[in-house]
Parts: sequence; structure tokens; C-alpha cells
Amino acid sequence: MKSGEKLEKTRGFDVWLAVGRTNLKVHRALNQSLGELDLSLAQHEILLSIWQKNGITQKQLAENLLVVKSNVSALIKKLESRGLVRRDCDPNDTRNKCLSLTEAGRKLVRMSFERQNKIIDAMASVMQDNELQMTGEVMTRVGKALDQLLTR
Repeated sequence: MKSGEKLEKTRGFDVWLAVGRTNLKVHRALNQSLGELDLSLAQHEILLSIWQKNGITQKQLAENLLVVKSNVSALIKKLESRGLVRRDCDPNDTRNKCLSLTEAGRKLVRMSFERQNKIIDAMASVMQDNELQMTGEVMTRVGKALDQLLTR
């Protein structure tokens, strides 16, 4: 390809770019707000997942968050050292650790979830209810199309 040669954009390229940039802005806003609580977005997602399913294993957590188990393990270790998470042996399989929140962890996840909701409210405030519903439906279809690519 020659320098200065024009690249041809595929159908949907500009939408893809807008979605990607918006995603980056959401992550930046969340990291900034959660950082005030001394929490990263990844740590917030872990705390929130444990809140939603008390007793979840590290393996299940990694699968839910679409990350590798070693990353989850390192983050949990930090959260545990801060007194936010407990790891207990699974009574059915002692090789697995079941995760639960301490009282401090429950308090922090309520505060971090409130901050997440404020950002979501800001995003949703510029959309009508039917636009929110349509966006959700479209993103679900896009996600399924991407799943098809990933399974090839």
C-alpha cells in the first residue's frame, strides 16, 4: 500500500468507531469515579459479581467476567488483604474457594454501585425509553455476531 492511499471503510465503520470511543469514555468515567473509592473497575466488577452470587467460585467468577483465572486470583488477593472479600473452602470440593463479601466489602460495593448508576443515568438521560430498548436489542445481536466469530 502506498503512503497516502485512501483506505476504504466498510459498512458500519463509523458506528463501530463511535461505539468504541463511547466505551473508552465509559471506562474512563468509571475508573475516575471508582478511583475516588480506591477501587479499580475490575475490582468493582469482582465485588459486584460476588454481591450478586454469594459463594461464587474463582473459576465461575473468571468465566462470568470473561477473564483468565490468574487475573481474578490476583485481584481477589488484593481485595482480601483490604478486608473486603473472604475465601472459604467449598464444602463439596475443597480445591475450590467460595467467595463472599465482608461487611466492609458490602458497604463499598453499595457505594461503587451508586457511582456506576450515576454514570449510567447520565448516559440514559439523552435517550428515550424506546431508544434504550432498541440499543439493548441491537447490542445483544452484535454480541451474538461477535460470539460467532470467537467460536470459529
